[in-house]
Amino acid sequence: MLKAEHISVTLEDRLVLQDLSCAFRAGEFWGIIGQNGAGKSTLLQCLAGLLAPDDGRVLVDGDNMHQLDPLSRAQKVAYLMQEQEPSLAFTVYQAVEMGRYPWPDNPDNRQQMTEQTLSACRIADLQNRSILQLSGGERRKVEIATCLAQNSDYLLLDEPFNHLDVVYQRFLVKKLQNLSRDKAVVMVCHDIDVVARYCSHVLMLLDDCYLSGDSATMLNKANLEELFDEPQ
Repeated sequence: MLKAEHISVTLEDRLVLQDLSCAFRAGEFWGIIGQNGAGKSTLLQCLAGLLAPDDGRVLVDGDNMHQLDPLSRAQKVAYLMQEQEPSLAFTVYQAVEMGRYPWPDNPDNRQQMTEQTLSACRIADLQNRSILQLSGGERRKVEIATCLAQNSDYLLLDEPFNHLDVVYQRFLVKKLQNLSRDKAVVMVCHDIDVVARYCSHVLMLLDDCYLSGDSATMLNKANLEELFDEPQ
């Protein structure tokens, strides 16, 4: 279980998260929704162990996330940033292969896992190209594939559909739904229809409270009106 216990975060003198508790388990596909600035990305950074909360703690399978070494964290949690800008001319194959870094693979197994991920993410035809020469959508596919190659128990995705065409968005959300049968998948998403159709659970970050539960219960008219601050 990946669990946040009463976490609070202040950034640049602004209270972004206050006394937030939530838990994510294998077999669940979570959508995190909320208006801009509600703290969605900040929460994912805390859950990934990249940002320590001012109060409270994050636990992964009973261990304090911020007391684990980076490799141990990476074996537990894979994290996709909202935006990433490449700066080095790695090939697509090399970039995806880096997802295997936390694991003590032998070369043959690392190659097999990398090739399987490239194929599963439908980017095998890009593997010899430099990531600096890709379109924004193609780079996003590589970033997602790198996370999946990591094969961690918990998958944290910050707006994974950024830059992706509609066809690949549909493919990706179905793939994430399938992965959530064995893993915990948690994504920030602004498309309420996608969350309602595919996510089993929802965490809503509202102005004065946090609501969480199964999608069918949480995505009701009253909650959506409060989320968007207007009648639906």
